[in-house]
Amino acid sequence: MNYKIKISIPEPCHENWMEMSPTEKGRFCSSCQKNVIDFTKSSDREIVMAYNKNDKLCGRFNNFQINRNLIIPKEKKSIWVIAAASMIAFLGLGNQTAKAQESVKTEQKTIPTYTPPNNEKEEIEIEGKIFLGETNPNFEEVDILLYDKNQILHPNTDGKFCIKANKNDRILISKAGYINYYTTVFRSINLGAIELERDNCQTFVVGGAIAVKRSFWYRLFHKN
Repeated sequence: MNYKIKISIPEPCHENWMEMSPTEKGRFCSSCQKNVIDFTKSSDREIVMAYNKNDKLCGRFNNFQINRNLIIPKEKKSIWVIAAASMIAFLGLGNQTAKAQESVKTEQKTIPTYTPPNNEKEEIEIEGKIFLGETNPNFEEVDILLYDKNQILHPNTDGKFCIKANKNDRILISKAGYINYYTTVFRSINLGAIELERDNCQTFVVGGAIAVKRSFWYRLFHKN
């Protein structure tokens, strides 16, 4: 069954994150006696894998990570399936070779030229430079999220970046304390100067998260 997973935090925690005790994967909340995992640097794949192991996790998320469908990683084919497919292809090739050897007449046919369809997932190059309203900005904390690739990249120490994305991919540039920058790329382009604006609103959400799974049939008959 094909599912879409959405992370939701119905009751955010109001405890101070910085006052919690640091742990290996986040912090420990002494108020509710729970380990709070820091998912703010995690990809959708890592979040989904964590919730597949434990669906009662308490975590810290960026605003853009919750209340949207996460990208679920595709399962790789079993090596036995690949081996079986290869064997069938090999046997089929041998059968075709035997028939060709039995054929007496040889006919010359014109093979039509195959024109591959437009590949919407072809890689294109995107570059630009990010500006922050800080005296000594730390660009290592700036995330460049590629939705199609389910990958997070970072600009260099000067804020410049040159990345490869899929055509029609959505790109999200974010940093704690700043308003997110969204764009969709259709061709190789230099985005130029990208100045992130300060955000006075809370950018992190901490609390017991709920992973909602919605099947294809549910999404077919429900808009939300």
